[in-house]
Amino acid sequence: MRKASIAAVAALFTLMLGTQTALAASPHFVKGPNYTATTTELTATGKAAGMGNVTTSAFMTATTVNTFFHCVNKGGNFAPGHPASESPVTGPTEDISPRNGQITFSVSLAAVVPDADTEWPNGNWRVIVDEVDYIGVVLHFQQGGRGHPDGRTERLHHV
Repeated sequence: MRKASIAAVAALFTLMLGTQTALAASPHFVKGPNYTATTTELTATGKAAGMGNVTTSAFMTATTVNTFFHCVNKGGNFAPGHPASESPVTGPTEDISPRNGQITFSVSLAAVVPDADTEWPNGNWRVIVDEVDYIGVVLHFQQGGRGHPDGRTERLHHV
């Protein structure tokens, strides 16, 4: 099984500030972000400072996630799959309480893994994921439960 790749990942660190008074003055990375891709998910980890004392929500989005796979039956025969695609994709949100204006984050974006039962007519097949492409990935941080009221986005990191 080949390791998943991150093809055409335009990962952006985006901070959308809320309207509360205790807003971050100078958000920046202390460590990372580091991205790890597998055949099931893309994970971003790191540490940011200058976040103030407002609860921060972290999550990732992608324009498209394409999964390339093939299927194998119990006799070892394989049949090529077709790409499974999902767009847009939004990962789960992690709410983080800053400590001294710093947060440590670990958020994931799941890959589309097809179910053998939906791809093949019987249960003798299993799906093997060969590669996953995460396209147009954005790492989001929001404070105060929503983005800035005038829609401004401050980009702190571009991969």
